[in-house]
Amino acid sequence: MRQNFNWDIITARSVVHITAGEVLPGTTEATPVTPGQNFHYHLGAAPVWVSNVSPHRNEFSGQAGGVEYLLHVDWSSPLDVAVTITVEDAVPVEIQGY
Repeated sequence: MRQNFNWDIITARSVVHITAGEVLPGTTEATPVTPGQNFHYHLGAAPVWVSNVSPHRNEFSGQAGGVEYLLHVDWSSPLDVAVTITVEDAVPVEIQGY
């Protein structure tokens, strides 16, 4: 399923890491911390993965920064999943073109 997440800190040159996994309701923390989280990751049988991570921003058109990606959940019934998006502070030193 194609997904998009807009975030102003992302540019077309940003390094973005995305993970996804099955989750179950409820926390596993004995002492909750802020910010709270009402789910926990669960290593289930369903294959869950992310592909085609594509950061974007068009400074000329005023387009919001963000990242598009494909989220895959290979399961025959609805399944709760969570996605984590991490953006590195620095852009790459060099980008090889085509």
